[in-house]
Amino acid sequence: MEANGIRLHHLKWAAGGRDLPPVVLVHATGFLARLWQPVAEALASRFTVHALDLRGHGDSDKPLDTSGEDPLAPETESIAGDYHWQNFVDDLAAFMDALSLKGVPIVGHSSGGAAAVYLAATRPEYVSKLVLIEPIIMPSGITMDEDQRGRMAEGARKRRQVWASTEEMVAAYGARPTFEHWRPDVLQLYAQEGAYRREDGQIALKCPGEIEAQVFENSASLNIWDILPRVDSPALVMKGERTEGFLALVATGVAGRMPNARLVTIANAGHLAPMERPEAVASEVLGFLAE
Repeated sequence: MEANGIRLHHLKWAAGGRDLPPVVLVHATGFLARLWQPVAEALASRFTVHALDLRGHGDSDKPLDTSGEDPLAPETESIAGDYHWQNFVDDLAAFMDALSLKGVPIVGHSSGGAAAVYLAATRPEYVSKLVLIEPIIMPSGITMDEDQRGRMAEGARKRRQVWASTEEMVAAYGARPTFEHWRPDVLQLYAQEGAYRREDGQIALKCPGEIEAQVFENSASLNIWDILPRVDSPALVMKGERTEGFLALVATGVAGRMPNARLVTIANAGHLAPMERPEAVASEVLGFLAE
């Protein structure tokens, strides 16, 4: 679909074509809508589920500079797209406008949660309830410093982008600490859907490292923390039991700053709980939305 001046790819899950209430899912940096599949399939028993690929991710447009370089081409060295986080918020609103969705629940993970809560604070007519899974919202005075953002961005730029096969990618990712707790079928789904087949037969990530790096570099581009008290809609904030340090504190702080929010902990999960314990995440979402 066309929304906010770009093409946004989206998915829909609807059980038996029934006309059920809608819910919108927003993924984290570097990922894509398809990774919501295990959660979405569980929610589809009671909801029509919509999920979009944010700009620069999955099969959505990847804004470029006027040189017209292909961000997925192996020779591309830089991508001058605008990945200010306000654009993710505006894309989400335009996506919902295109589907005539207003006053509906939104479930957001990490940076997707940040976009969802900013939309709720600034344009509350879009949101009835919020589920925020470890949203990336920097507290005032404790913002991630430029050096830390730079390290994350540099790591994304250096991340391996190309593999000989899906099997090689699954084996490589499964050995990394970030992915070692993922449910195996979700890791397989990421390798199959989060990469595309190049002309040389190899596979490459649909979200290039340069785009992911720019998203990290812009992680302080919106002051969301200070407007959290303006979010009146009921909210459920999730954090993983294994999440420690800054992200755990942020999740607790976010829940405490919204007047109608509560915090739950997903057992045996970390920051990537939707990929590690999708069944537990879906159960919490269903229970909250049924209240």
